Amino acid sequence: MKLKVCGMKYLRNIRDLEAQVRPDWMGLIFYPPSPRFAGENADPEISKVSMKKVGVFVNEPSASILQKVEAFGLSGVQLHGDETVGQVQEIKEKSGLEVFKVFKVKDEMLWSELESYLPWVDYFLFDTYTKDHGGSGKTFDWGVLRDYPFEKPFLLSGGVDMDQVHAISELKKNLHQFAGLDINSKFEIEPGLKDIAKVKGFKEELKNIR
Repeated sequence: MKLKVCGMKYLRNIRDLEAQVRPDWMGLIFYPPSPRFAGENADPEISKVSMKKVGVFVNEPSASILQKVEAFGLSGVQLHGDETVGQVQEIKEKSGLEVFKVFKVKDEMLWSELESYLPWVDYFLFDTYTKDHGGSGKTFDWGVLRDYPFEKPFLLSGGVDMDQVHAISELKKNLHQFAGLDINSKFEIEPGLKDIAKVKGFKEELKNIR
């Protein structure tokens, strides 16, 4: 199971994550209303961190996204808003990077709405529906995903915590496309500051899931 630690903000905390956990990806949020907003004035040393860095964007113009790709040395782009297929295609073709497209889950999913994105994304990411584009700390009903019809791998987000390891394992048994977890608020000391020991413990638990 892959692990993405999202909402990183502070260089020292990022360095500790890199040294002690080294997840598959770390996320930097470039959405100003978020309390985990990486900011236009983020420490430039973040660009030198060797972990894969994914920029998280909400309805941002493509030119601005591509500028931040360069400025922060991003290796992936996560599109968390209402981005069209055309924009997703543009970002994929111009950046050549991994693209994560987020879909927010209520009580059901209309899978046909995802189909046109398939050629342009590397992963779908399913998060709990909120008006605030994530960060709710709430978990949606994972049973909605049991009829997921595509081979495209996906990540699971939305209030993921240590006490859900068994449920994660059970879901993986039924869905081979379930590739990993995106964690955030449940592993924080405060918004943007992660509890590295807790993240490390979670990663160890995931090693037993196949």
